[in-house]
Amino acid sequence: MTYKDYEGIKDYLYSEFDSEIVDDFLMMYDIIEDNFEIVIDNLKIDFDSAINDLFRMMHNFKSATAFLKVDRMNNFAQLVEDILDDMRKKRVVNDKIVDWLFEVANQLHTWYQDIELNRALSPINPKVLKLPKV
Repeated sequence: MTYKDYEGIKDYLYSEFDSEIVDDFLMMYDIIEDNFEIVIDNLKIDFDSAINDLFRMMHNFKSATAFLKVDRMNNFAQLVEDILDDMRKKRVVNDKIVDWLFEVANQLHTWYQDIELNRALSPINPKVLKLPKV
């Protein structure tokens, strides 16, 4: 069964995976939720540290959602990770990229709330799919 077969995403996670694994994922997600926007704000102050932190958060999120078979989140994480990798390689940050990253943070927040409230996973916000030029 996939998460789409359950009424709520939390029901899916706890039904299909060991509770310790789910709890670890939720703890990691909570850390990302608390820090993603703060790190975005640091991009123009300390680019190297901030971009590496954002990349690491998204890489961990991608790995976890792949293991948990939450495709929508995993595909999203892969997309964001690719943009962050391009930013890191080209050493590029501008207002459009920062605005897009805040849309990414909003998407992460929406899904975090979906999990907290055990509701169906929300679709990806179309604003996130308008990729910035790196």
